[in-house]
Amino acid sequence: MSIDPSHKVPDSAFASLRASIKVAAILLASVVLMPPQWLFMRFTRGRASFVLPRFWFACLRRAMGLRFETVGTPRDSGGTLFVGNHISHYDIVLLGSILRARFIAKDEMESWPGVRFIGGLGQTLFISRRRQDTASVAAGIAAQMRPDHDVVLFAEGTTSSGEQVAPFKSSLLAPFLGPQASAQAWHLQPFTLDIISVDGRILSAGGDRDGYAFHGGMEAGPHVSRFFRMSGALVRVTFHPPIAIPPGTDRKALAMQVHDIVAAGLSCRGATQLHHNPG
Repeated sequence: MSIDPSHKVPDSAFASLRASIKVAAILLASVVLMPPQWLFMRFTRGRASFVLPRFWFACLRRAMGLRFETVGTPRDSGGTLFVGNHISHYDIVLLGSILRARFIAKDEMESWPGVRFIGGLGQTLFISRRRQDTASVAAGIAAQMRPDHDVVLFAEGTTSSGEQVAPFKSSLLAPFLGPQASAQAWHLQPFTLDIISVDGRILSAGGDRDGYAFHGGMEAGPHVSRFFRMSGALVRVTFHPPIAIPPGTDRKALAMQVHDIVAAGLSCRGATQLHHNPG
């Protein structure tokens, strides 16, 4: 049987194949890395226990076609609360591949299939965001934290398109302020996530922001399926200078201060200390 050299495989077929390869790579990385992480955590939950999760996130990031540029340098000595904006569920994969840190997630996510197990391997902190639970949440976080742990907090409390930064919920900062946090000398480092391109096309040249961003009434399943059929995305991560959190800091004033820093990072173009990660 002869093959017509002019015949081309439809783009939809390539996209479906790409998505299948991504899913297979993610499953392979999970099957290989999750069991040793579960075993490793039987011995320690210190800083060394974040090495395999960061490698797992890096495998997922590469499989998904996520690339990043960094501006500034993240603290890497423990006791850091990273606070920034939230654009998509892929933010967790991206930041998880850069930082050795725990994530804070809303408690209803813990009931999602597989999330409790996977979150446990990364020592995710599932918390209630109801104001009446603030005191108990603060006590629970204080009991679980160690001086060598870092934490990532998306202070908007939800995702957005990434074009602007929604007001920060100061109640989310409460567990890291006041008497319950006195045993932990926290530094706060703001970060800004900024989408540069999606599916190989720069946003300023017509790239599809919503291919990466998850917001409004979007459904998770179709959004993930669509992104996996794309080549990926490039996101800029700006790590702003750390801020010491002195005793008696007003959480509302701090939330506004950090919000303004994070929002200003969205217009950060051509800044110094720019590092490109092509993988």
